[in-house]
Amino acid sequence: MSGCNSIVEGDHACCSQTSFVQDKLCANYTLTTAAAQVIYALNTNPTKTFVSGTISLESGPTGGDVTVTFLLGATTVETETLPVGATLAFTKNGFTSITLSGTGAAPFTPPYQGEFCLTPRYPLG
Repeated sequence: MSGCNSIVEGDHACCSQTSFVQDKLCANYTLTTAAAQVIYALNTNPTKTFVSGTISLESGPTGGDVTVTFLLGATTVETETLPVGATLAFTKNGFTSITLSGTGAAPFTPPYQGEFCLTPRYPLG
C-alpha cells in the first residue's frame, strides 16, 4: 500500500506538509449594553485560518443569555446561545469575526461577564 492513504503512523512522505503558526488570545469580557461587542477580528484568509477556542459566560442577569455570532464580513455564518454557567468550545474556519451580544433590556444589571480563549492557526507560505 502506498500513497497518502497509508495507515503507517508518521508516514507522510508523499503528502504535502503545511506548517502553521499559532497565536493565543485570552481575555475577560463585560457586556453592559445591547450593542454587539467584537471579541475577535481576522486579518488573514478566512478559508486558510483555523480557530479553536472556548467562550464562557460566568454571570449575567437572571434568565439572560449571550449570543455568540460568527461572521464572514457582514454575513452571519453561525450563532450559538450561551446561558449563564455555560461554555462553548469550537474549532472553525470560514469566518472573519466573532461578536457577543446579551439578551434583555440594557443596561444589563448585573452585566454579562465571562472569558474567551482563542487559538488561531495560520499557514506559512
